[in-house]
Amino acid sequence: MKTVLPWTLQTRSPILLILLCRLHNRNSSFHRKGGWFHAMSKRKQRHMSPAGFLLALVLLIVGIFALDAFYRVFLQNVPENIVGVGGFASTPSASDTSSAGEENADTTEATQPSGTVLQLTAADEANGSLILVDAAHPYAGAQAWTDFSAVTDTNVKPRDTSLQMQSEITEPLCSLFDAYAAANGYANLQVYSTLDTTLSSTSIYTNVLPDRSSGYGFDIGLITSTGEVVPYITKRNEWMVTNSWEYGFILRYPSDKTETTGTPYAPHHFRYVGKIHAAIMHENNFCLEEYLDYLRNYTMESGGLAYSDGVQSYTIYYVPADASGTTTVSLPENAVYTVSGDNSSGFIITLTNGAVTPDSSSTEPASETGTTTAAY
Repeated sequence: MKTVLPWTLQTRSPILLILLCRLHNRNSSFHRKGGWFHAMSKRKQRHMSPAGFLLALVLLIVGIFALDAFYRVFLQNVPENIVGVGGFASTPSASDTSSAGEENADTTEATQPSGTVLQLTAADEANGSLILVDAAHPYAGAQAWTDFSAVTDTNVKPRDTSLQMQSEITEPLCSLFDAYAAANGYANLQVYSTLDTTLSSTSIYTNVLPDRSSGYGFDIGLITSTGEVVPYITKRNEWMVTNSWEYGFILRYPSDKTETTGTPYAPHHFRYVGKIHAAIMHENNFCLEEYLDYLRNYTMESGGLAYSDGVQSYTIYYVPADASGTTTVSLPENAVYTVSGDNSSGFIITLTNGAVTPDSSSTEPASETGTTTAAY
């Protein structure tokens, strides 16, 4: 009789399966003949009765199941040592917070603005092309001087190449003198003086001009046909007064502004303020003192002053200096701007906004053109 073992015994306990087969085959002809031990022993073999065989089989099956249970509980299910890599999320996932993020987007942009932040100091207040230099406000800025030794433009004729000036005016000064030579047909102007606040008694100019110490101005003399240098008189040559503003220069002490400037008329002294500011001053007939007073009305809170020269649009702001000594100014990200102190009470910030359509030159409050302080 062939006994079929349970599937559990066939698959889970190979060693016990072999033992069971050995017991099952004890009555087989192979075993009755001695099996593997026939050659070693001639002892009489005992025969198990059917009842005993069944009892042994039952005990064996029970033992197999007991061993299998022991293996499952105590050996097979020993947990592995699992080590977590990284941190567990302590906040909702991106998908869970997407709606909340969309709802709070406007708030985040308002409370965490991005852009350029300027930290302006008292030293910055004394520097820049719009500083006011007079008896009450002496020059106290940096001395970033350069001279005429490297100027190769033949239309620029300095009295001495050692004359010094602010380095930023070299290029516009050359452009101004080139334009004059082109309009006049020849170059007959001399850069007579720059930084000298007072000139000697032998000089063609003996008047005291505080603005000379800024390094942004120069005096010109007229070269005669004989090569003599004489004072520049507007009645004999008005081109410089009429056109210098296009290159960023103004007549610093006009004849009709003596009460405002506190200085007598000086037709020979020109001052660099920058092309945009010179254009606004020319259009409004402002001297420097009047222009600075005008700009103080256009703060960041007011929206600033919008100006277009027909090519680019600009916004100009006046920022009062903070009493702490450090003035913080926030500008748009990647802003193109210039900063000048006024040497008196604050700063002028000029933003370049971008190109405009032709024939749109204008000056007006920025708030009227759609520019608001919220963007700044």
